Amino acid sequence: MPQRTIKFDRLDPSVFKKMARSGMREDMTTRAAYSSDASIFRRIPRAVIEPKSADDIRDGIEIAKQRGWSIISRGGGTSVAGNAIGTGLIIDTSRYFNRILDIDVENRTATVEPGVVCDGLRDAVAEFGLTYGPDPSTHSRCTIGGMVANNACGSHSVAYGTAAENLVSVTLMLANGEEVTFDGSGVSDAGIDKQLHQLVDANADLIDTELGRFPRQVSGYGLHYLLDKHGFDAAKAIAGSEGTVGVITKMTVKLVEVPQVKALAVLAFETVYDAASAAAKLRLPGVATIEGMGGDLLDALRSKRGQEKAGGNLPGNRKGIPAGGWLYCEVGGDTLAEAEALAETVAASVDTVDTVVVSNPQEMRELWRIREASAGVVTRLPDGGEAWPNWEDSAVPPENLADYLRDLYALMDKYSLRGIPFGHFGEGCVHVRISFDFGSDEGVAIFKKFMNEAAELVSSYGGSLSGEHGDGRARSALLDRMYSEEMRDLFKKFKNILDPDGLFNPGVLVDADEVTDGLRMAPGQRKFELTPVHKFSHDKGSMVNAVNRCVGVSACRSEENSMCPSFQITGDEVHSTRGRARLLSEMFRGESVADGYKSEEVLEALDLCLSCKACASECPVNVDMSTYKSEFLHKHYQGKIRPMAHYMMGWLPLLGHIAHKIPLLPRLIDTSMRTPGLKTLIAKVGGLDTSRPLIRFAPTSLRKWHKKRSTNSATKTVVLWPDSFNASLDTSPATAAVEVLESLGYNVEIPQAFVCCGLTWHSTGQLDMTQRVLKQTAKVMKPYLDRGLTVVGIEPSCTVMLNGEATELIDDPAITQLAGSTMSFAEFVAPLIKEKVDSGEIQPANISALTQVHCHEKSLGDPQHSAQLLEALGVSQSDIETGCCGLAGNWGFEKGHAEMSMALGERELFPKVREAGADGNAVIADGFSCRTHIDQGTGVAPQHIAEIVRDVMKGE
Repeated sequence: MPQRTIKFDRLDPSVFKKMARSGMREDMTTRAAYSSDASIFRRIPRAVIEPKSADDIRDGIEIAKQRGWSIISRGGGTSVAGNAIGTGLIIDTSRYFNRILDIDVENRTATVEPGVVCDGLRDAVAEFGLTYGPDPSTHSRCTIGGMVANNACGSHSVAYGTAAENLVSVTLMLANGEEVTFDGSGVSDAGIDKQLHQLVDANADLIDTELGRFPRQVSGYGLHYLLDKHGFDAAKAIAGSEGTVGVITKMTVKLVEVPQVKALAVLAFETVYDAASAAAKLRLPGVATIEGMGGDLLDALRSKRGQEKAGGNLPGNRKGIPAGGWLYCEVGGDTLAEAEALAETVAASVDTVDTVVVSNPQEMRELWRIREASAGVVTRLPDGGEAWPNWEDSAVPPENLADYLRDLYALMDKYSLRGIPFGHFGEGCVHVRISFDFGSDEGVAIFKKFMNEAAELVSSYGGSLSGEHGDGRARSALLDRMYSEEMRDLFKKFKNILDPDGLFNPGVLVDADEVTDGLRMAPGQRKFELTPVHKFSHDKGSMVNAVNRCVGVSACRSEENSMCPSFQITGDEVHSTRGRARLLSEMFRGESVADGYKSEEVLEALDLCLSCKACASECPVNVDMSTYKSEFLHKHYQGKIRPMAHYMMGWLPLLGHIAHKIPLLPRLIDTSMRTPGLKTLIAKVGGLDTSRPLIRFAPTSLRKWHKKRSTNSATKTVVLWPDSFNASLDTSPATAAVEVLESLGYNVEIPQAFVCCGLTWHSTGQLDMTQRVLKQTAKVMKPYLDRGLTVVGIEPSCTVMLNGEATELIDDPAITQLAGSTMSFAEFVAPLIKEKVDSGEIQPANISALTQVHCHEKSLGDPQHSAQLLEALGVSQSDIETGCCGLAGNWGFEKGHAEMSMALGERELFPKVREAGADGNAVIADGFSCRTHIDQGTGVAPQHIAEIVRDVMKGE
């Protein structure tokens, strides 16, 4: 599926009662959400502000000084070194302080506020044929301010260099509230400028000897940029200062020209050491990237849900040749032939086991996606074991990389540790997540020993503790292995000139925290762990282990995917998957969030989780917040009265089934739900939002309709799953499915007894009832399953529930058998329809359609079956790319959610539906919630794919 490019404005938080104010936030819900970044460390801040202007930052600094708090700058929070956390005031510029102030095409520069996302700037300048050179793998959510603060580089640094080398000027707000600009000619504050000159003049030889030895030496402060040979470039010296000398309020950065055409050569090697050895030889003219990754990374990727077939397009794999490492070499040219020829030259310049050269942008994107997923993917090893960052950013001169890697792996073997390497091999920078054991004191002790020995190892190769992410809390305490005492004293003097009171990001670079201080996953994290209802079979039965999947790389904050719909509306860290995971982690620890499963803070954070399941597949490590929410709600409301919406919406399947057994009752219910005044009363009593229409009841249930239908003489039989939505509320899709299946030569059976996947109870956290319903379902379905019948589902959320979640909830052979026997309608009929189209029995239509793929099907199912079915029928379709429609079953009906629910529809779905309706195109939505939301939001009545198939088969 192509990447989404839709852009939308975030709504003002005052629209929603539970959204935090844009001013200072001291509530524990917010503070806990900011307790970590993408690192292994944890710090609970005293407060968070999300400034809209420099004046807001100045006010924040003044308040922090009055209260004795430190100040920590934060952008996207993608730091793997713990640079963006602290116990004082967090200043998060990502939400509001994120304007592009100027684009100077002639001089190829852009002036931005610190909260601008890297891809946001790149998108803005793309129309001029320009881009911002540094591009870390988190480019879809990391901010320019954070990139400059950590001196980020990215995959194209071979061509474009580090963030420092792309910085023209930077403005810092210092502790006195003064804004000071640092640029290529010095510092706007004469006093500071003079002190820095004196510092460098007195220590020029020392600086020249120890700093700036190779491009990826970014540990410590970049004082070498203040030497005469660099023209006393004060801006570049600030890059990599990790928020320790002031708060960035503005930057001017260089832009670079994008090649007219690109080509990508991917080279496969027998071992990762061979790849590392070849990397230094590939620093050829025109080569923009030399990215490397180890062979085990692909095994780790394929162990993730939905990625089982990933990497089939990699060289080696496509020919069945074993490969232990790969290099990605991107080149540019003025013509396609020129770029392809250069890529072929690069591929032929070293010995490989296989190569592939591509120039098609989509093929290149698919290959790059494997490499860019590394930072998250390798936090889970192929066997499910945990792996963590901290020694994951080291760099050596490129010619030393292969030998360094061998010794690094020998060091890991010494302590029985494992890891998968990836990184910027062409510049000697390697990332690796390592299987540290933070669950025991012995494991923490081994971690400390390893870190100290690794620091000595990289220094022995003339390397750097950090190659692009900064030292942070991960490695600052180890700088004594790399730099002399005189140099470290110089670092302190530099900080003291700019931050004499030590206000900014203490514990980083100078007077550093120990590497074991404040570990997020330390043994004390498990104070409140209880036995979950779900098996958590991929997490050793532990919900703590499951929550710890969130390493914090923040793909959930990216607009490239459909994760976290509520975050996309609010931009609030609390409403991201990561933010919610941090709340749950704090709950298990029992310190800042002290009430365990009774916590109101966690309840607040989970309230706007739509349970759309996007994170279960789009998160690089398959964090499944929907399941965590169900477990939390189950424990939270044990022995308590639940919200009325949980009873009305959660028990809807059983209520609908019973109602249809009583003559005329469904019509009476339906009339009541449409009668003004009475409708409002029902909504209020039921805990529902009064601003939207209620659902409709079908006058005749699917079961009654089918019971009256005469059986056909077909020899083949299939079971249609009578999900509660299509059996009791809107039966049109189910009746259409029956007609299609019968036309295809099947006798259709429908269980008359109550069966249900338990989804509505599950989403509201009523897990005891979910298990009871599944046990009842197992008894009813066993005779059908014993006959070997296929079960066809037409409601995507129910089909996905039966295929996966149900087996995690109960141990019953019939449920396991049901999971293996259940297919979606499209999956079952697509090959049959194609056969009839190919034989001429069905005449394809010539129509266009807009398709809303149900979020559960998109995340955990396979929407390609529907796409193949529509293609066979001659239906030209385009997909809604923003994921969840915004109703999300019971969620959008619950009190206080309707306004956001409708806002989510307005991102892309509603506007495109209105356009499709105006053009006379079909609108397809298999999910009952999706159809309901579209109808209520646009007045357009969408169809289920079964209805489309039936109509085409009839020639209508």
